[in-house]
Amino acid sequence: MKIVLVQPPNLQRTGKWEEQKTYRPPLGLATLAAYIEKYGYSVSIIDLDIEGLVNPKDAADRIMSSEPNVIGFTCLTPRYPTVINIARECKKISDVTTVVGGPHISGLPKYILKDKSIDYGIIGEGEGAFLDLIGCIRYDNRPIYNIDNLIFRFRDNIIINEARPYIDDIDIIPHPNWSLLDLNYYREPGTFKKNYLGIMSSRGCPFNCIYCSSKITWGRKVRLHSPKYVVDELEMGVSIYGINEFLFYDDTFTINKQRVMDICNEIKSRGLNIRFTANARVDTIDYDTARILKNAGCFMISLGIESGDSDILKVIKKGITKKQSVAACESLKKADLAYYTCYMLGHPGDTHESIKATVDFANILDPDQAKFMISTPYPGTELYDMAVKKGLLPEDGASDLGEHTYFQHVVCNMTDGVTDEELLKFQQDAYDNYDNIKRPLT
Repeated sequence: MKIVLVQPPNLQRTGKWEEQKTYRPPLGLATLAAYIEKYGYSVSIIDLDIEGLVNPKDAADRIMSSEPNVIGFTCLTPRYPTVINIARECKKISDVTTVVGGPHISGLPKYILKDKSIDYGIIGEGEGAFLDLIGCIRYDNRPIYNIDNLIFRFRDNIIINEARPYIDDIDIIPHPNWSLLDLNYYREPGTFKKNYLGIMSSRGCPFNCIYCSSKITWGRKVRLHSPKYVVDELEMGVSIYGINEFLFYDDTFTINKQRVMDICNEIKSRGLNIRFTANARVDTIDYDTARILKNAGCFMISLGIESGDSDILKVIKKGITKKQSVAACESLKKADLAYYTCYMLGHPGDTHESIKATVDFANILDPDQAKFMISTPYPGTELYDMAVKKGLLPEDGASDLGEHTYFQHVVCNMTDGVTDEELLKFQQDAYDNYDNIKRPLT
């Protein structure tokens, strides 16, 4: 039985992003591949993004050349129309089984199978459900009705099974199988010196920001890989794949200070010469943590600031204060650890004044780099529910989900008197400013 896991192409890559040839390694697919390989399945990964196959028929021809029994697509919201178009073309070639998972499916489970080109959907944490599903397909089409986390059709009705418990001890999940990909393609020139790997040392986020869909996939309970597991994976990157630069995908890598110290000490004790970057909240960073991270090879921390207006921070339930943001940045500067800050423009209730306050606050925090995004309601978030309630989006998603992107586009406007054109100008002006002053991280 052949399983092909597919990363769909990113059709939103434009401008400088396209020029830089930025491609992120598909960590979720590499992890899922390793998980099902453990049970004896033959797996391959096709990254249509790095192969540049944007035409659905060309993409389907590439996928079906492997003669798969099952195709598993991962799907972010902007890529859902692309996945559907590719799946349709695959179905024209043979009656292959198609499965789709990822954040978009968890956010809109009722609507995922409206298109008959998709046979099954998987919500939330996907390893167990996908393994059970392919087991049923492999062994004489055993019933799939009791597979938790599965979406399927029954007599023209779409059935969403119960959620399964999250994997409590995530150390049982094997390290990603990166040998299934050509790792030379995964580069981010504005951040890394050469090709790099992704790593996720935890699952889950306890916070409740209205714009974030993390909790619908991973839940709100944080489950941590052991320091040994984490550093084993880093060491495998160096010794097996010849890569010493890493991006931690954790929502908040610094959620547990003692664990950060243990990971960093393990990196040092093994003599690993690596460089890595990670995400942090401003209320989880102090000078000691920053110093320890830098000594272990961390060269940059990403901070989600989101707004420079205290009232807007409350609206989006960020749970931080501007004072904490200033303190975190001061600690990072003191430790000589580079940082970049992320902001969103166009929050519910944002005004011309609050957006200007955000841009001004970015200058006060003086990051090495800054990112300014347009607030975008993704399925499964409170922000999405707000947009639906206001009649700005239909319940099953925008008319063109491919436009669900926060660069150069306004999906729906929930500001107080700021036009779409003004939002885009705020974004462009902010980028023009920081493109001129940002300091290179490499």
